Amino acid sequence: MNASLETLFPEHDHATDSVVTALNHQDIVMALSAALATQQVAVLHMLYPRTDARTHHSLDALVNVLHGHGLHEVATLIAREAHYLLFKDPVKAWKAFQEIRNDSLAIGAHLYYRGLVGAAAEQALDADAHRKA
Repeated sequence: MNASLETLFPEHDHATDSVVTALNHQDIVMALSAALATQQVAVLHMLYPRTDARTHHSLDALVNVLHGHGLHEVATLIAREAHYLLFKDPVKAWKAFQEIRNDSLAIGAHLYYRGLVGAAAEQALDADAHRKA
């Protein structure tokens, strides 16, 4: 993949006399998501609050639900508290995102898809996950 600062971060000032630019976490994840858009890669940024009994119970319950749906790799990564999950299959990404959203009291996730975040990313992923083959 050939990428430049201008293509990855078009909203930033890329003056030729500038030697540095500031980025934040969301800029980087959105650029990754946009760069992988043609491959339909979904990125989940996982949010694990500091541990307490409720968090551990919620994490264990989510892991069990994911195993029950056959999402064993996802369950294993979440059990290890991976911070980013990259999905190559929109159907599995959608299912995992819905389980995290609906079955976990303490764990959250931000979805990035096709260079989008939030509701726009959800709509795009939903459309690709439910597209008739």
